[in-house]
Amino acid sequence: MSLATKYDSQKAEQKWYDYWMENDFFKSVPDDRESYTIVIPPPNVTGVLHMGHMLNNTIQDVLIRRARLKGYNACWVPGTDHASIATEAKVVKKLKEQGIDKNNLTREEFLEHAWDWTHEYGGIILEQLKKLGASCDWSRTKFTMDDDMSASVIKVFVDLFNKGKIYRGYRMVNWDPQAKTTLSDEEVIYEERNGHLYHLAYDLKDSDDKVIIATTRPETILGDTAICVHPEDERYQNLIGKTVVVPIVNREIPIIADEYVDMEFGTGCLKITPAHDENDYKLGEKHDLEIIDIFNEDGSLNSYGLHYQGKDRFEVRKLIAKELEEKNYLVKKENHIHKVGTSERTKAVIEPRLSDQWFLKMEELAQPAIKAVREDIVELLPAKFKSTYFHWMENVRDWNISRQLMWGQRIPAYYYGDGKEDFVVAENIEDALTLRESELITTIYKNRI
Repeated sequence: MSLATKYDSQKAEQKWYDYWMENDFFKSVPDDRESYTIVIPPPNVTGVLHMGHMLNNTIQDVLIRRARLKGYNACWVPGTDHASIATEAKVVKKLKEQGIDKNNLTREEFLEHAWDWTHEYGGIILEQLKKLGASCDWSRTKFTMDDDMSASVIKVFVDLFNKGKIYRGYRMVNWDPQAKTTLSDEEVIYEERNGHLYHLAYDLKDSDDKVIIATTRPETILGDTAICVHPEDERYQNLIGKTVVVPIVNREIPIIADEYVDMEFGTGCLKITPAHDENDYKLGEKHDLEIIDIFNEDGSLNSYGLHYQGKDRFEVRKLIAKELEEKNYLVKKENHIHKVGTSERTKAVIEPRLSDQWFLKMEELAQPAIKAVREDIVELLPAKFKSTYFHWMENVRDWNISRQLMWGQRIPAYYYGDGKEDFVVAENIEDALTLRESELITTIYKNRI
């Protein structure tokens, strides 16, 4: 028998991994031993694994192998994540390269392409993990869109809905105009960008005087419904309660007072556009202001955009700034660095938008997580991040869980009319029909009483 003159690492690794597999060394069967289980944080089927995955899974492998050596019934469950918006973005990009527009496909046709992508890259990811030597129990491999996984998601959704933890509400959400879907706060990346601060003049009604406001988004003046000043700002005390005229659109709007206004920012006068800013929306609710949404779902302007209808929001920003300058409403434009929210996946600039969406109540769910860290049941390293953690968890907002996508888990809501409340939540169509019939009987009974 001749010995190789050079060590072939790939051949040696494959030999021993095959040996492990043939002997089921990583297979876990329930017995009397104490269990030690790791469920792999499933990699997204958006492509192939990178060095971050290699590090993360190596650490898990060390832990699970150590547990086996110590006599535990060690089980490492592998799997992949369908990664709804991320995968859909990849599939849309691939289709675009092939000259196919997602909007021209039926849901079923698009899902065929999505499953093709998943089968290709999901398989590559699992093979990469094996090449890494990951000691997973491959007989337990899961995909988050497997039938039993989807059934579990639906079951939990229905349960949480029935307990009042999940609800459908009209709220300001993060809107991705490119993917045409809502995003959770965690999917929005804030980055500093160079922009401009536009100082605009609004005519005071029945007067030659003007009110100057400062804004980074001049295109949104088309949706303005008030000007707001601080009640203690001596510069504007005489203006509270008066009316100004919005440039270009010629809409008359009131001047209101609220302590929310930062007297030091810009001119101290804040334009209020309730449909396109979360803080403006809160002020709008507080002062009963009209809500005017000027954008379509793709970020272009709708009929409220007047002669800019159909044009993209960033194109309109340049055009309206020019028109304001030509009509002597632009007092000055200065360079300004500000934070802009962008989509983690498509990189599009996020648009705050009012929409009917599904939400999960978070305040009650956050309490056990806060308690675990406060009582050192869960230890954070380094400890300095405790304060950051508590800030996050104590200020958590209800989680927007609905998405306007074709790929991914579907919300088990069955609609039977045009009203906002014309739906039932059920695990399947049969249960939905039974619930609907029950609601009809209850309604008829109440009406007779």
